Amino acid sequence: MDKPSALPGFLIGEQLPAEVAAAAPVDVVAAPAYAAVDPPADGIGKAVPAAKAAGRYPYAADRPGGPGMLYAALARSPYPHAALLNIDVKPALDIPGVHAVLAGQELGVTAVEYRGQCVAVAAADHPALARAALDAVEITYAPGEPLLDARQVFAAARRTGNDSRVAAYRRYTLGEGGDLAEPDEGESTVMYGYEFGRGADPAAAPGAVLAVPHFAQDGHGGLRLVALDLHTACADPMRDLRAVSAALGLPIEAIHLVPAPFTGTRSGDDPDLRVAAALLALRTGRPVRAEGGPADRLAGDAGTPAIRVHATHRVDAEGTLLAVRVELVVDGGADPAGAEPLLDELCRSVVGPYRCENVDIQGWVVRTHNPPAGPWPGGAAMVAAVVAEAQIDAAAAACGRGPLDLRVRNLIRSGDHLPDGRRLAGAVPLPELLTALLDTQMPPFPPGPDIRTFPGTVGRTGELTRVRRGAGIALAMVDLVPPELGEEFASAQVALTSDVNGPIVHVATSMVDTGNGQHALLRKMAREILGVRRVIVRRPANPADLPATAIGPGRTTWLHCMAVQRAARAARSQALAKIAAQFAVSPQLLEVRDGMVVTYDGTLSKPVEEVYAQVLRGAAVYVANGEFRVHGSGAPSPGVFVPEPGTAHVAVAAYRAVVDADTELHTLRPVRVTAAHDAGRVLLPERAQAAVGSGVLTAVDFVFNAQAEEIDLAGAELGGFGALGPGQFPTMLEQPELELLPFAESSIGELDSTMLRRRGFAAPLPLGYIPVRRAAYAACAAALACATRDALEAHPTRMPLRPWGVSN
Repeated sequence: MDKPSALPGFLIGEQLPAEVAAAAPVDVVAAPAYAAVDPPADGIGKAVPAAKAAGRYPYAADRPGGPGMLYAALARSPYPHAALLNIDVKPALDIPGVHAVLAGQELGVTAVEYRGQCVAVAAADHPALARAALDAVEITYAPGEPLLDARQVFAAARRTGNDSRVAAYRRYTLGEGGDLAEPDEGESTVMYGYEFGRGADPAAAPGAVLAVPHFAQDGHGGLRLVALDLHTACADPMRDLRAVSAALGLPIEAIHLVPAPFTGTRSGDDPDLRVAAALLALRTGRPVRAEGGPADRLAGDAGTPAIRVHATHRVDAEGTLLAVRVELVVDGGADPAGAEPLLDELCRSVVGPYRCENVDIQGWVVRTHNPPAGPWPGGAAMVAAVVAEAQIDAAAAACGRGPLDLRVRNLIRSGDHLPDGRRLAGAVPLPELLTALLDTQMPPFPPGPDIRTFPGTVGRTGELTRVRRGAGIALAMVDLVPPELGEEFASAQVALTSDVNGPIVHVATSMVDTGNGQHALLRKMAREILGVRRVIVRRPANPADLPATAIGPGRTTWLHCMAVQRAARAARSQALAKIAAQFAVSPQLLEVRDGMVVTYDGTLSKPVEEVYAQVLRGAAVYVANGEFRVHGSGAPSPGVFVPEPGTAHVAVAAYRAVVDADTELHTLRPVRVTAAHDAGRVLLPERAQAAVGSGVLTAVDFVFNAQAEEIDLAGAELGGFGALGPGQFPTMLEQPELELLPFAESSIGELDSTMLRRRGFAAPLPLGYIPVRRAAYAACAAALACATRDALEAHPTRMPLRPWGVSN
């Protein structure tokens, strides 16, 4: 841009002529509900997390409402399977202040498919009125016999020949498949079945959603719904978009899912809250707010696991994996669509980070009368890691080798193939991580004298004579860009300008900082490229101005960082056009390094303060948009990352856990977790460390959780005595010490892909960034299970662990 647009600021978007700007600026909103509660800063504990710890961070109940807003309430079925014989909503509509009541077929519900399914909703001027309206609705049920176990589904399919409840099937084979004929001399075969419960999923606060409808004239004097904004925090955005789209009859593109910085959403929530708010907003034509309560905590049957895995491994006398055969069943609940990605990932990764030439993996998703399967916190990587590591330990015992020996002998390497045939691309530094892990010291034994350091902690049940220590090492591998991944994209806008205090950068993006330091990464990215210390990240006033698709776990920060990177580079090229002319180079060949504007080869340079004083004179504004997309497969193009055909990009981690066990009561206490990660390239060390810590705490919560939805068929909740002691959930007393080793940074950098291929490498992920939280969750859960086996000299096959079943 030869002539900058001289304007007083970035936020006055309508004053920036399109013909003099590379991109039309996006209005950003101060948005009190979304404003940062602390001054923008970098580092965990300095920005939003400090306010979170102090109790000032906005929860769902803190979301202010607009004029004319209504409140919604939901009525849920107490039966897992029932017919709706009669529904009478007239008594509810007669209550003053009640504006709408929808039930049964108006919600698309003709029969109850799971306990907790929404059968009626009401909108009123006050939450108490909405609840009173639902109490007045008369509903008559005819309960039926529910199918709560996948075994019932397969038995019924064999008996009737009708397999309509088998929703999905996957099979992957390598080599000769899992050929497990009679073993030769010296070969050993181990066979175990594993069960994974749904796990308790407590939310820090009730979930919430605000539905805001947008209408337009229909040409006949009426109004028609053209778009709907859903302000919410959700665990599975695509599932919610599909559900709302089907309920309203609107295309998914017309529904804007606006991420809100609320805490309280859990991974097992269901989309009924979003659908109810959307339908009531459509019926009333007004904004509707819905909040979840204790009754919205969906629970499945405690006796039926969510995932069953039957694994068979064969090794030779030296411990080399010869063949692996795995059969697995995922309970998809009443709506199994959300479980299919879980099945895909599990089938691809259940062998773990180990090479094996003969593999046969089969998986099914079945439809039952349990609640719809929500996304697991760490995806299928945790299940795969627990199964793979347990089988390696069992195979080591069977062939008389050490567990560590088997792991080292069978480690997967760059260029090896996954069960789906894809080849691992880039570095897979598992040997380095394992070496670093083994160089660390073990914690001292025995525990004490403080009773809180014994298994059972403050329950005072631990005795030194019964305490046995176990240690376990586990490796985990997470698929970062699955092959069936559809398009995901993020967009951002960057404006470089100045004020009385000097240069300043404004970043507009739809990414929300929920308290985990997401915006700190975006600020760091803008600072690296533009060399400006002051960076402000805001959200656009209209979410449609900077659209972003629903993005899967582990990729949200990556995509938004790439969008900001591209926008910042474009803004830098505009601002440095005159300097580039002086250097006789293209603006794209200029960079900002160590306070200097330099050419790509470093031969010419100029202080950045001097450059910005010249090009930002008169509060000039340089605005540029950036967008980044990712596909699981297809043809690559500028701004779109697609893995090379037949290749896979993975994150890896190695963990060691130390667990103390009471050999009689079987109570457990995790003592220390040592973590080694490949982070590719660490962008913000504090945030990476916090992500690992979060994954470790989540793993402890799952493995030792005491309240795994113990629900009987009558709906009564059964109390539990957990593996950690008498508490219902792990507390800080039960959290292990975390020893985090320095991150390995295996990314080669953003080099030319052709050059990398000539050197035998595949191009790394853009930014060189590898998310660490999912790998931390998977590896830590597997390591804790390995350490428990070692401590109790048993092979538990049920997760979460239970005192009465941990010796099985």
